[in-house]
Amino acid sequence: MGFLNELGKAFMGKPLGPAGSGDTQSSQSNQPTPANTSQAGNGILNERGLKIIPDIDVRNLKSYLQGDKLIVKAWVFNESPDQIIRVDTSYLLKQKRTHNQEINPKNSREITLYDGPAPTNENERQAQIAYRLKANGDVFMESYRIDYGLESDGKRIIEELHDDGPIRDI
Repeated sequence: MGFLNELGKAFMGKPLGPAGSGDTQSSQSNQPTPANTSQAGNGILNERGLKIIPDIDVRNLKSYLQGDKLIVKAWVFNESPDQIIRVDTSYLLKQKRTHNQEINPKNSREITLYDGPAPTNENERQAQIAYRLKANGDVFMESYRIDYGLESDGKRIIEELHDDGPIRDI
């Protein structure tokens, strides 16, 4: 009977969880997390046990024409007090741009959101920015509503991006 007990405690050299459940300890629990946070499942939890969903803010948007080409730049601000994020991609006027830019907590970085043909109509109304927590790779998407300005030559520029709802955890 002693041999069977020992067999129930280990399988192929790996310790089993309580009562031989087959649950092994996850290597994720050994990864460091910022102060006052813990990791559970896919997310990082704050001190109250709620999943941390970092917020970003788009500031100082600049939109200018170079001939028939429109360039849109903005500063993306990481609102999180203690989490590093990485801006992965942006989607604006049917153009996907890859950024892979890390932003420290309470910091910002200027990124080019669009570089392409200037629109002549206002058919595209949505923009998106996808970003992730550096600590665990959890991905989020922020959606924006586009406000246009009309230039004298009939081309449109982007004047503002307005936050358009809750952050999506994807």
